[in-house]
Amino acid sequence: MNHISLNNNFKLSFEKLPHTIRVIILKNDEECVCGKETLKNLLSFTEDNKEHLFKGRLQLFKSDGKIDIQVKKEFIGTVSHEVFKKALNKLH
Repeated sequence: MNHISLNNNFKLSFEKLPHTIRVIILKNDEECVCGKETLKNLLSFTEDNKEHLFKGRLQLFKSDGKIDIQVKKEFIGTVSHEVFKKALNKLH
């Protein structure tokens, strides 16, 4: 599993399941929160005008070429569209 380092010991990771992708947030290498979505919807999130993905504890917000990540309404890090998309493309 590839990890993308975020702020304060947080990491973003993706796990391929049979029909969906788990978007996982790790803190100190322990799973903190996750969300499930299809690969198609995750990729379209990076390309379309959609500005928000997921509801609940994990939320992704897109703006100005970056994706802001919130866990339990607290900002934990930012990743560029390119890095996010590159990680997803490795799951094909």
